This record gives sequence, C-alpha cells and structure tokens, in this order.
Amino acid sequence: MRRMSLFCLVLSAVVVLTLGAKKSHPEIIDSVTKDIRQARGREYAGAKGGAACNQLQNVRFPDRSRRNAFQHVVNRCGERSELRMQTTKIGETYWYGWSIFIPSDWKDTDAGHDMLSQWHTHPSSKTFGKACGAGGSFLARGRDGKRSAGGGSIDFFLQHAGDSAVVECQKFPLAKVSELRGKWVNFVMNVKWTGNKDGFLKLWMKTGDSSYAQKINYKGRTFWNDEGTGPFFKMGNYKGNPNWKGPAPRTLYTAEYRLGNKNSSFADVAPKEASSFCKHIPWLCQ
Repeated sequence: MRRMSLFCLVLSAVVVLTLGAKKSHPEIIDSVTKDIRQARGREYAGAKGGAACNQLQNVRFPDRSRRNAFQHVVNRCGERSELRMQTTKIGETYWYGWSIFIPSDWKDTDAGHDMLSQWHTHPSSKTFGKACGAGGSFLARGRDGKRSAGGGSIDFFLQHAGDSAVVECQKFPLAKVSELRGKWVNFVMNVKWTGNKDGFLKLWMKTGDSSYAQKINYKGRTFWNDEGTGPFFKMGNYKGNPNWKGPAPRTLYTAEYRLGNKNSSFADVAPKEASSFCKHIPWLCQ
C-alpha cells in the first residue's frame, strides 16, 4: 500500500509539473507573414470608395527575397486599406512584432493624417474625439487636431482610462518621416492591456540596418476594464473620410505580423529578415 501511495504521489507530481510546463509555454497565437488571407479581416474593398479606391495585395520585395509584404493603397476617393487581427483579452500580457515600409517618394504634408497601426476597441461606447481623436491606441502621422495635426513625424498615441476622465491620451514621439522613408522599420511591443495601474507598454523600433532602440517604457493603465474584450490590432493605412487632403494616392507596405502570448519573447515576435546573402543576390533565394 505504501508503495502504491508513493507511486500515486509521484505520478500526481509529474502531472502537475507537466500541466505547469504547458501553461508557461511560449506561443505565437496569431500571425500574418505570408498572405493577406491569414488575417482575421481585410478592410479595403468594402470601405467607402470600394475596391478601386482602397487596394490591398500580396507583394514580394526584391531586396528582401524571403520577405512577403503587403501593399496598402488608398486613393483620394477611399478611406482605408488595413489588415485586421485577432482580438485580445483584458488583463493579459502580449508580445507584438510587425514591420512597415514607407516609400522613398512619400510626401509629408501638414494636411490630414496617416494612421499606420491601431489597437482598436470594438464595440465601444466611449468618445475618443476629445482625447487622441480615434478609437483605442495607434501609431500615426498627425492625428489629433489639438495635439498633432498633420506634420512630418510618426507618433504613438496611447489611450486608456484616466483617474477622472473616461479617456486619457498620451503621445510618444517616435521618429521623423524623413528618417524612415525607403527603409523597413521593425517594431516589437510588449504590453499588458488593463485599466489598472499595474499595466505597462514597452516599444522598440529598428530602422533599416540599425539596431533596435527602445522608444517607450511606460507603466500604468493601458486600456479599460469595462470593455467587452481587449483590443484587436490593425496594420495598413487609414485616412478617414474620402476626399482627404494631401498627396494622393498613399501607398504603404507592411509585413511580418506576429502576436505572442505572455510567455513569448522579443526574439519570438521580432520580424525575420532575409540573410545578407539573400539581400545582395535575391534571385538565388527565391
């Protein structure tokens, strides 16, 4: 009987350890790295102006032969060309990785805005117009009329519950558009989505062949606890209502989106770049 009891105790311990190991396992829970059809949603042809004014397609960059990219085009008669990803959970911690390429002929303008990435709330009864000016948090060139109307910089706008305000807006400058044109820009973000003060958001950025640099190290509320779900990520370009001001059309490229669970790491989600060999002789790596 003692031997049987000892065996049961050992077996139970093994089961507990095994279950614990599974819970702590790093996992990529969502990704769009090869084809736009991997995304949970594609917001372009059904937007205002239709497919002629909002275009989204798979492309391959000659200098990144193993990098499948997505081309987003919005003409003045359209409003958006975006990929929509998986919804997250409030109170959970996540790792994000994605890339953006702004063409070298991209013209800066003080008119209008370009929203390049967004962590959207939906549905939500909150009014964002008095804060950053759009739902959830986002990465944009010139968005809020009071804080950053137009201009030639890319900023991160973080919106969350405030001590007294329903929506509080914080702006984190990242880089000038002139510093980013013609280069792939990689982003890695580690965040806990919560309306409590134990939340955090860390963002790293890598431009071209440079090293990663941490741009945001924020602690505090990052979301709201009374929303139905956590935010869902979108990447591409959102211009707002058709007939927006500024140069047209607006073309942007994105790539290498990954969403990791709390046990994932920087390396798990960081955009995977082609080797130096493939960059210089791309046709040999097709």
